[in-house]
Amino acid sequence: MFTAKFITNIIYNGKGLRAIGPDGKPTRVFVRQGDLDGLCSIYSLMMMLIFHQKLDWEDLRDKERAEGNMFVGHIHRDFLQGLNGHLCMNGLGMDDLSEKLNRCFGENLSVVFSTEPGKNNTVTRRELHLKIRAQLDARKPVMLGFHRKSGPGHSVVAVGYRREAWNRLRLFCLDPGHNLLFMQIWNNVIDLDYISNDDTAITDINHYEEDEVYVSSILIIQDNPTKPDLSFDNNESGFNEWFNYEPDLPF
Repeated sequence: MFTAKFITNIIYNGKGLRAIGPDGKPTRVFVRQGDLDGLCSIYSLMMMLIFHQKLDWEDLRDKERAEGNMFVGHIHRDFLQGLNGHLCMNGLGMDDLSEKLNRCFGENLSVVFSTEPGKNNTVTRRELHLKIRAQLDARKPVMLGFHRKSGPGHSVVAVGYRREAWNRLRLFCLDPGHNLLFMQIWNNVIDLDYISNDDTAITDINHYEEDEVYVSSILIIQDNPTKPDLSFDNNESGFNEWFNYEPDLPF
């Protein structure tokens, strides 16, 4: 039997993977590089904001919404180009994303950024892993940044996890660099080396690319506690029932 823990605001209907948007209705959530212009960190951030019910898919595409909604307008001005519905071509580090979000929306949400275990004495690798698990235990998504042995870094959004063997934390992720196929609710898997005390070892595993990586930073959005979350029953979507049998897993 396949068992895993997933975030609350994720559903699957006949149109594909969806989240409940600010208006209480299902909205498209997965953004693939090429759907809009831009690099992976911006795409992952947009998915995070959709999961947190700060905007929906149409907010990214419709410039008139940007002109009529202060929050969406800030998103377009700070992360999109010229209210034209296209994402910035220049990639932004997660520290830049965190700073921009806190500056623009500090009264409505709080962004927690943790980076580089062993660098500047921020957090240890173990502490970073515990932060990831704690957020997923709270049924909230986590934006991950990782380094490869060679080539550029990348970012994805973790939407669920399970313990895999005794030394691995398996993260189910939405990866903007790859397609999301029909009936999939994740399209990449990152295995964290959950017991490693080495803050520099590249021993995490990116399953899609079949390569070792190093998850080095995370971005977490904390909603304003004074604003009630929109609630819904996952059972209505058939999501929970979908995991009551052994599925044909993508990895």
